[in-house]
Amino acid sequence: MGEEKKLILLEDKLKQVVAVEKLWSKNDHLFLACSGGVDSVVLAHLLHAAGFSFELLHCNFNLRGEESMRDESFVRKLAEELNVSVFVKSFDTKSEMALLGMGVQEAARKLRYDWFSEMINSKNERGVNALLLTAHHLNDQAETIAMNFFRGTGIAGMHGMSNKINHIVRPLLSISRKEILEYASLNSITWAEDSSNDDVHYTRNLFRHDILPAVKKVFPAVETNLIANAKRFTEIEFLYRKQVEKIKGGLLEKNTVGWKIPVKKLMLTIPLDTMMFELFSPFGFTADQCIEIKKLFVASSGKSMQSASHRVLKNRDWLLIDELNNVENQLVVIEKDENLIYYRNSVLKFSCLSSIKYSDSGMNHAYIDSNKISFPLILRPWKAGDYFYPLGMQKKKKISKFMTDIKMSKFEKEQQWVIESDKKIIWVVGRRIDDRFKIKPSTNAVLFIEVISS
Repeated sequence: MGEEKKLILLEDKLKQVVAVEKLWSKNDHLFLACSGGVDSVVLAHLLHAAGFSFELLHCNFNLRGEESMRDESFVRKLAEELNVSVFVKSFDTKSEMALLGMGVQEAARKLRYDWFSEMINSKNERGVNALLLTAHHLNDQAETIAMNFFRGTGIAGMHGMSNKINHIVRPLLSISRKEILEYASLNSITWAEDSSNDDVHYTRNLFRHDILPAVKKVFPAVETNLIANAKRFTEIEFLYRKQVEKIKGGLLEKNTVGWKIPVKKLMLTIPLDTMMFELFSPFGFTADQCIEIKKLFVASSGKSMQSASHRVLKNRDWLLIDELNNVENQLVVIEKDENLIYYRNSVLKFSCLSSIKYSDSGMNHAYIDSNKISFPLILRPWKAGDYFYPLGMQKKKKISKFMTDIKMSKFEKEQQWVIESDKKIIWVVGRRIDDRFKIKPSTNAVLFIEVISS
């Protein structure tokens, strides 16, 4: 009777977690990642016993010879036993490792999750909400938290894995490995043991077999304590995030080409190193780079650092952040009947006016004498050697000199575009028109160009 009660309790525990945490609904399509190991096999049996419909996904990485084929065969037989569908993907992992330049664990993880995403997307494209279930359990959670602590992931890593994030669901996070093994034993469930699970060259195995058992000798409740701490850190992070966003809101300002941060205000921020990470890591900067950026506080204007995706530049009393973009060779042809032209993060609106009272061109709009231009016009990034006759001047001026004179930052210069007609620049977009193309009281045809943010 006691054994039967245990079986019922574990199935009920799964149902309760699914219902309380709203992990999935009856209309969701469930895929279960099944390696053939005890955790995923027990989860398959629990799902089946609880009455949930699902399909199995199995990856054969072909790394362990006959053992890999044994695992695949086992999962196929399990699918037959439970009367569910199974999909198997076979990988030439060693070749993929060479192509990707990754180690075994990293390459295998990428390969399987790329395939899982393909399976998810194939369902989503047909209007079905698909979810991927994995068999991570309470002990996996404890190992993850411990590894994150030593890895130095900060507060975000201290609450471990979420039971649901995007399309990935982990319904066993509140169930221990001991409970899983007991369930397998009481139900005579067999599984395929992966010999690599004992290889302590793999980080998780080292924590599982050596590090945590050693800590457990001193602190017997280490796993329970780690899980309890994870719950506390989840709440701490909630408060932390609210305060971080408040401070970021007072420092990070949007500008025309990206973001800017006042140096003096940032230098007075407490705690500085923490906020440096929170400000710059979303732009691809590593933890070490975030600290190094402090050197720009006292650097001369024009000094910069860059991540894989962004650059931060010192410009007088500001740090300017912008996305790295290669704008070379970009060119937009504008025909006479064009009305709207989209480029970068803006829109240019073109209007032909038959008559207009005399009006000056401004920063984001230009009045051009239509009789002095010829189509098509060309919209392009400025380049070295470009010159024009700034409005109000009778002498030509290089655009590079013009931008320096009006104190444009390095980033702003890199983002500057021009419009030309017959190889003559008629407008440095959003800055100044060419004096040769200005309208006069006698002008009878006007091209009005306006910059509209997209």
